[in-house]
Amino acid sequence: MGAALVLVLLVVNVSRANPSLTVARETIEEESRDAPAPMGAQSESNPLPGQASAAPDDEGDKVWSVRCPTPAHPHRLHIECIGKPFDFVADTLSRDWAGFRAELAEFGIIPTAGYATQLMGNPSGGKSQGFTYAAAFDMLVAVDLHKLLGVPGLSFNVGASWLTGQSLSTEDIGNVFGVQSVFSGSETISLQQMFFQQQLFGGALTIAAGRLAPANAFAILPVSGNYFSAGINPVPESLSLNDGAFAQSPPGVEWGAQAIYQPIPKVEVSVGIYNTNPNAAAGNKHGVDFALQQGNRGVLTVAQVDYLVNQTQNATGMPGQYTIGGFYDSNTFSSLSNPGASVSNNWAVYAMFQQMVFRDGGPGSQKGLTVWGELALSNKASVSLIPYFWGGGLSYEGLITARASDIASLGVITGRFSRHVPNASSETVIEANYQVTLTSWLSVTPDFQYVIRPSGTGRIKNAVVLGLQVAVTF
Repeated sequence: MGAALVLVLLVVNVSRANPSLTVARETIEEESRDAPAPMGAQSESNPLPGQASAAPDDEGDKVWSVRCPTPAHPHRLHIECIGKPFDFVADTLSRDWAGFRAELAEFGIIPTAGYATQLMGNPSGGKSQGFTYAAAFDMLVAVDLHKLLGVPGLSFNVGASWLTGQSLSTEDIGNVFGVQSVFSGSETISLQQMFFQQQLFGGALTIAAGRLAPANAFAILPVSGNYFSAGINPVPESLSLNDGAFAQSPPGVEWGAQAIYQPIPKVEVSVGIYNTNPNAAAGNKHGVDFALQQGNRGVLTVAQVDYLVNQTQNATGMPGQYTIGGFYDSNTFSSLSNPGASVSNNWAVYAMFQQMVFRDGGPGSQKGLTVWGELALSNKASVSLIPYFWGGGLSYEGLITARASDIASLGVITGRFSRHVPNASSETVIEANYQVTLTSWLSVTPDFQYVIRPSGTGRIKNAVVLGLQVAVTF
């Protein structure tokens, strides 16, 4: 809690000490976004000052400022965004560490760190009224083994997290979709994803193997990071509630391997296969539970196809992503219809999209309105707590002209409970927030959520939830 208060004071001091900083930064960002090649897509021959250099771009490269808006902040970073270039000077509080970060980048070593805290309370509704904070301090080191050891296309990545706080949903509201996405179950320091990654065929094929988290690679929309609700951020939460092996890091990782293939710039095909150890997926033993079998059996297999609209380097249209995917788990599960019995196998399918529908500025500008929607079905009611899930919303960057980097977001999600859960129908969450971007490394986001029929029973009053997030990239 003390760390959270320090960060709030830091926000106030930054604003008071230099009130023109925000406006100056917004001007720089607006100019860079309107340029044909946005930040994060620079070539090795002309990197930004203080920026880790990347491999030369070609016609098929995605605009990473769309797919990976915050590659310097490691919390639940999409696996494709790990090791992507960013501007040390502009995008981090610690800047270049007196040149040390640039020296590491020359050897292919890119360390990142970030902290986010969500302070939330429910003044009305829920089981009782209360206030909690949840926070995550994350570190990740990406090592380009081509630069370090001369092995073309090979990299090694390892991360760790320090999780603190409590869940307002568990303590006071009593709902299923957590209102704090940074909360991960318990206070702990743990080892997170740790894997080798190999790129082949000019980067068209990427293969990763090691300690991985399926929900850091599948069922993710870039826009989902704008929300507090764990029902939205980072994936439709019904997928992980129905099957714990579909884990997210933090808190949990599993042994696995995955591949991403891009046959043409607009199409991306991803597949993954993972162990189903429930203890590892939950993040037990501080992330060092390396056992393959602990009451589990079989594997989790995931497949996904993405259609990427206007996300190539030379694209002039408005960007979008259209995704379909699913998983099959051959493990055994506790039966919802017959307590004490077990059921074999589980599966799920999902479809989601996000599309910019209005752009403020020329090609490459990220200012404008993006709409999104998602649907997830796990129609095995004897296993899946929430067989039906759907949601949608919109997010507007630069809604206020003078605040070009701020993001206003609105979203609604609904999950319908299994018919085997007594007296439960559905739970709905409405969320609205406004991210105030003070600098590229510091943001403050007030948030409002309204939880309708917590846990679906109607026995708990609808809850009004108010909160604040402070996020810092070190």
